[in-house]
Order: sequence, then C-alpha cells, then structure tokens
Amino acid sequence: MADNAEKPRKRRSLGGWKFIVAIVLILGYSAAAAYGVMSDASVRGLTVKMFNVSRYCTTPSSSLKTLGYGVRGAIWSASSIQTSLSHLTFTLSVDGSAIGTNWQGDSSFAPGQSVPFNLTFTDPTLNPTALPVASRLVLTVSATVAAGLYSASEAASDNTLQTFASTGC
Repeated sequence: MADNAEKPRKRRSLGGWKFIVAIVLILGYSAAAAYGVMSDASVRGLTVKMFNVSRYCTTPSSSLKTLGYGVRGAIWSASSIQTSLSHLTFTLSVDGSAIGTNWQGDSSFAPGQSVPFNLTFTDPTLNPTALPVASRLVLTVSATVAAGLYSASEAASDNTLQTFASTGC
C-alpha cells in the first residue's frame, strides 16, 4: 500500500463535554428564569373577593344601636407556587365612607388554594335607622406577599354593589 492512501476522516460529534456543559447551563438558567417569573406572578397577582356581606345592628352597653357589617370572602393569587401573606390589613368602605379596619394573622396557601376570611366591621357614628337599600362596598386588603424569590407589599380590592333586605334596624 502506498503512503499517500487516504486515511478515514475523524468525525466530529456534538457530544463533547463543552456541548454538555452548555446544555446544562442553558437548562439551569431557563429553570431559574421560569421560577422567577412564577414568583413575580404570585406576588403581583394578589386577589381578594367578598362572597357574603351582611348588615346588622347591635345594642352595646349603651342604649344606642351600632351598625355592623359582616364580610366573608377569600384571598388568592395567580400563583404557580407556594405564597405566604403577612401583616394582613383589611379596610371596608361603604358608599365612599371608611367603616373600619381589621387585621388577620399570617397565612399561606398552595397553588390553586385560597385563604378564607370572616370579618366584622362596626361604626358607632353611622345612623342605623336611615340606611339605603343598596350600598357600594369596597374591601381593600394590604399585605406583605412572599413567593419564591420575591417579597413585596401589595394591595388588592374588591368592589360590589350590595342590596340589603331592609333600610334600617
């Protein structure tokens, strides 16, 4: 055989160690970016909803009647990951007048879950004998929301026109 015979060419493959390291880095970066986006969506997607509102009167130790509102509902997030809430503050406004503020303890929820609340707001300064049949209620919740990589102070509100059975106590 002659010395100048063709030698088989060395075949280059895509499976070298540099290629594997590059793929691992791309996958790691993509996973971290996706987790960051889900964290941000969970924190910024805070939602509150009133499901049941009642209006009633009580007679405390004095003979004057006090107007009260019972509000039931839930808080959730557009979350894809575990979300925790701390420093929960609820404020209720009725027909543009602030009725009161309520607090609830820290809580958390998993994806697809919510945190229920059952609140009572009273205002001794309102006249419970001349109330409108329908009132515009705005419930605002503010909290420190933490999910994954992010934590921020957020607020959300729900607005509803509620019709009540009577105009007084």
